[in-house]
Amino acid sequence: YRLILSGLFVFLVSTFGDALTLGSRAPSLFFHTSLTYIALTLISFLTIKLRRPRFGLQLAFLVGADIACITVLSHASGGIQSGLGVLLLVSLTATGLISRDKITLFFAALASIAVLLQHSYAVLTQDAAVAQYVQAGLLSAAYFAVAWLAHIMAKYAIASENLAALRGVDLANMAETNRLVIQDMPDGVLVVNESGMVKQYNP
Repeated sequence: YRLILSGLFVFLVSTFGDALTLGSRAPSLFFHTSLTYIALTLISFLTIKLRRPRFGLQLAFLVGADIACITVLSHASGGIQSGLGVLLLVSLTATGLISRDKITLFFAALASIAVLLQHSYAVLTQDAAVAQYVQAGLLSAAYFAVAWLAHIMAKYAIASENLAALRGVDLANMAETNRLVIQDMPDGVLVVNESGMVKQYNP
């Protein structure tokens, strides 16, 4: 996802240039940030393959790169009205699904701070509309909502996985018990399925 997204940004800006709103405020900054995003993504491929550093640090690196790069790309494209901040919802959702604790809320907080700081900088230096703080606040609230919902869904998925594992152990034990009972029966016994395939039998 990161590689396709950053590669698409580079392609669109280098091909269509001024015809797009992407990078409308700072085309050079947008292009070089997209290249940096590609480089960070390629580095992450290597670290994931090597499984070093540990999972938590890799997750923090990747989400931090998402927040930093997308915030800069949004700033280079005109700020909050560019809509690029919505892309962070995908990263926060994925983070909430794969993380095992509430660290995803910390990342949502970082994303919210980044969006608000970026808009504050635009208000102070580029005459951005103060009224758009409402839009930035709503986007920040969406970050927290999506991150929390993804975290809850991940907890339910883990609980379901653990329950399925326990049920699997119970079924295996029951099957072993049935096999032992059949082995000790004085009569000849065949256990077949609906297709007539023999599943168990005794001597």
